[in-house]
Amino acid sequence: MTLPDPRLSPSAPAPRGDPGVIPEPERTPALLLHLSPLLGLVLPGLGNVLGPLAAWLGYRDRSAVLDAQGKEVVNFQISVWLYSLLAGLLSFGLFSLGLIGGAAGAAAGSPDLGAFALFGSLAAFFAFFIPASLVLWAFPLVVMLLAVIRVNQGRTYRYPLSLRFLR
Repeated sequence: MTLPDPRLSPSAPAPRGDPGVIPEPERTPALLLHLSPLLGLVLPGLGNVLGPLAAWLGYRDRSAVLDAQGKEVVNFQISVWLYSLLAGLLSFGLFSLGLIGGAAGAAAGSPDLGAFALFGSLAAFFAFFIPASLVLWAFPLVVMLLAVIRVNQGRTYRYPLSLRFLR
């Protein structure tokens, strides 16, 4: 018979030597750190970065675990913001190229080429921008929920696809 791992039990005291375990008194602040990107629902655009930044600045001096988890949240939210910015710039560029091509084709005397270029730019919008926007909206919510579940179990969480700005 094997005994269950006491580190995974929510009622067991967390060993101080294991960096992957969040002690019971620090779980609620860690949950707040991971839920702080929801400020983006109130302040669209930057709330998802400002919320974690403010929470991390408030909790970073309490413990090394809260400092590390705060950095994880801030790094991930900055990364998502940059990915969204790049996707928006790429979409704008693709759409603009289509419009410029359509205008050039129409100016050259080929209205069919202009219509085809306009159709291509709209296709780029619907084939790239909308799916990219949906992924960049849903992915952070899913990993935030995974982080909340893991922290609630007393374990630390490391976000995927996160650029490490703060170490």
